[in-house]
Amino acid sequence: MKEMQIDSIRVSLMNYQHVVILKERQSDRYLPIWIGPAEADAISMKLQNVDVSRPMTHDLLKNTVFALESLSGTTISKIVVCDLRSDTFYAQIVFEFNAGPPSVDLEPEAGSRHARDFEIGSKLLLIWQNREFKSTVTRKWLDGKKNYMEIDGSEGWVFEVFLDESTKRWLLIKMKLDSRPSDAIALAVRVTAPIFAEETVLDKAGIILDQEPGKIPTQAKPDEKNAVPQDQMNEQELKKLSAFYDFINTLDLEDFGKHKS
Repeated sequence: MKEMQIDSIRVSLMNYQHVVILKERQSDRYLPIWIGPAEADAISMKLQNVDVSRPMTHDLLKNTVFALESLSGTTISKIVVCDLRSDTFYAQIVFEFNAGPPSVDLEPEAGSRHARDFEIGSKLLLIWQNREFKSTVTRKWLDGKKNYMEIDGSEGWVFEVFLDESTKRWLLIKMKLDSRPSDAIALAVRVTAPIFAEETVLDKAGIILDQEPGKIPTQAKPDEKNAVPQDQMNEQELKKLSAFYDFINTLDLEDFGKHKS
C-alpha cells in the first residue's frame, strides 16, 4: 500500500470526461481515476477553498461523520483505492477507534465461538451497538498469538476483529466502508485523511511519464518485484488496460505533475 497525493483534476480533450490524478508520494508514479463532473467539482472546490452558502453533498457527509464520532468513538483514519476490476476502480473509507477497540458479539449459525471454529466462508451474525450484521468470514490470520479475522458485514461494511484471549471477547479494531474513489477522495480532502492505493491497483493502472513532456509509456512501469505479469491477465483485462492508456493519452498533460495538492 502506497500513500498518494492529489496532483490535479484533468479533462479528456476527446470526450470531456473528468479524471483525478493521484501521485505516489515517494515516487513519480501516477494513478489516473475516472470520476464524474460533480465529484470533480466537489474535490476542486475544497482544494481551492471555495466557500459555498449551503453545504454540498460531501460537506453534509463530513458533518455527519463528525457528528457521529462522539457516539461511535470512531474517526476516519484513511481512504484506500483498493481494487480495479472490469475497468472500474474501488475504494474503502477506513474507520478506527479513538479509545481502543470495543468488543463485539459474533454468533455463528452453528458451533462454538472459539477462533479456530470460524473458518473462511463461515456465516455469522456480528452485533455492534445493538445492530446486527449478517456476515461472512473472508480472511483469517495469526499475528503473534492473536487470532485475527476479516468479516464481510454486507451493506458495504467490512470489519477487522481479533480475539482477546484474556477475556475471550472479540474486539473490533477497524471498519471499512465501500465507496466510489471519487466520493472517498472528496471526503478525504474535507476531513484531512490520507489517501492510499494498493500495490495491485498501481501495478495495473499506475503510469510513469517518459522523459519527453506530456508522453505516456505504451505500457505501465510498475515495480518489477510486485508487477502483475501480462500473461497472468486474461484477454479482456488486457483490452481494458489498452483502452485505459489510449484514454490517458487524450488528456492535456503538458503541465503534468506541476499542480501539487
